[in-house]
Amino acid sequence: MDIATAPRDKGAYIIRTVGTQKWTEDTGTWQAHGVRLDLMDGYKRLAICKLEVPGTQNAEERGALEATRIEPWVRTLRHLAAVRDLRATLADVEDMTWRAADDAATFGGPSDAADELLAYATQDEADTTQGAPLGRVIADRLRRQIGEGLRRALAFAPDPAGDPIHPAWELPGLAGMPGGSLAQVVARDLLAAWADVRNLRDPLITWAVQSAGLTRTEVQQTTSVSRSTINRLLPA
Repeated sequence: MDIATAPRDKGAYIIRTVGTQKWTEDTGTWQAHGVRLDLMDGYKRLAICKLEVPGTQNAEERGALEATRIEPWVRTLRHLAAVRDLRATLADVEDMTWRAADDAATFGGPSDAADELLAYATQDEADTTQGAPLGRVIADRLRRQIGEGLRRALAFAPDPAGDPIHPAWELPGLAGMPGGSLAQVVARDLLAAWADVRNLRDPLITWAVQSAGLTRTEVQQTTSVSRSTINRLLPA
């Protein structure tokens, strides 16, 4: 993982800052000498890690070590950052959709909220519907994109047993408040992605045999799903 001292326009890298660091907790703030690592993707901050380490050389070495340890997670964190942006957009769209529906019921016509939704619509979406129904179409698309992003994040995730995320890593904070635990957020999102993929197992097996022409033996050898489970899904 490249270590830099200032932001740059592309690529994944770490900005390492050695010196007095400050931590904010429920009981207040405290500070100590240490190292701060900002995991960047271009100008976008993916995560932050602050560690208490005495001595400049020790802090630099510890920072380099933690930068190396987080590197296997970079592709997953990129996808999860995109998912967070999509979720924020979805929340905005859902709010506009509610306001558009309320305005239509109250005033019987288009509203500012309905017009605002056009900024989030594709050309095809804008050409085929408007108002609250348009908001629902946009929201459905965003939910699909969120699901796709989570599945990509899972596909690129390393084995967490072999490459654990240090508990000091956090998401970037908002409005001066510290972000949440990176490990916990990643764990929740990857579990959600796994559950989504797991739910595709039965229809995928059914399609593979009934439509794609695979044999039950091929499915068992490829997936390690038991023959009894395959037979249950595909009755003779």
